Amino acid sequence: MTITYHGRPRYVLLAAESWDAEHTGDRDSSHRELEYQFLVEHMDGGLLVIDPELKITDVSSAAALILGQRQSALVGSPITEALPSSTHATVLSSLRHVLRSGEQAQFDLTLDEENGTRLRVRAVPWVEGIALLVRLNYEGDEEARLAEQTALEKARVAHGRIEVIRLSVRGTVSMAEAEFARLIGLPRERILGLRFADLIAVPDRPAARDAVEQVLSGRSEAEAFDARLLCGGAKEIGARISIAPLASGYAVGGAIVIITLDPGAETVQ
Repeated sequence: MTITYHGRPRYVLLAAESWDAEHTGDRDSSHRELEYQFLVEHMDGGLLVIDPELKITDVSSAAALILGQRQSALVGSPITEALPSSTHATVLSSLRHVLRSGEQAQFDLTLDEENGTRLRVRAVPWVEGIALLVRLNYEGDEEARLAEQTALEKARVAHGRIEVIRLSVRGTVSMAEAEFARLIGLPRERILGLRFADLIAVPDRPAARDAVEQVLSGRSEAEAFDARLLCGGAKEIGARISIAPLASGYAVGGAIVIITLDPGAETVQ
């Protein structure tokens, strides 16, 4: 209902439910926008949103920094203006495939050949277009890490007295190598899912349970203790055991256990 004053509309009378619905919608929309902006500015890497015409409609400050351009200059421009020119054919083909199929795509683009700097891009279907998650990838650093991991693994195998297993957040074994299974005399399938403390001699289990709890609860960065492993039947073998947490986002997602064996401490009960 419209209330007039001297023939001109002055007030509008409407149901309280209509007023609440209209203004609650505004509040929800504003809240969602704030949540979106918070997520975009705190995600790992940068975000670009492009429409079906492959023009940029939104870009995070992190993405602009990665690409070395201003946010205001990127919005409204074709995606090809934001990415290395030498990669346009590959990029356009991949993005059109995402639009057609609704499937995700991932590709690497060279930003600086001399320094080995690459741009890793993941393209996922968006509400109206595609969201591009971008992050820098330094080829040299990755190769160095891989070489180091390979060298450490070779050294561990040559050493012959070190075993590595992984624990779940519940303290159960989630990964064990065949050599460790042979050591304790159980099929690998039976080890997976067992509580780590159950692989330890009974007198040493309290120390093992306490170390696992300290690490998985996030109260300790690492724990180490001496214990005896049950190695089939009544055999036991001494070991030095260390446990460190595996990060999963901002929480602990499990733990890595390193076991240094001491063959000289082997006993038979």
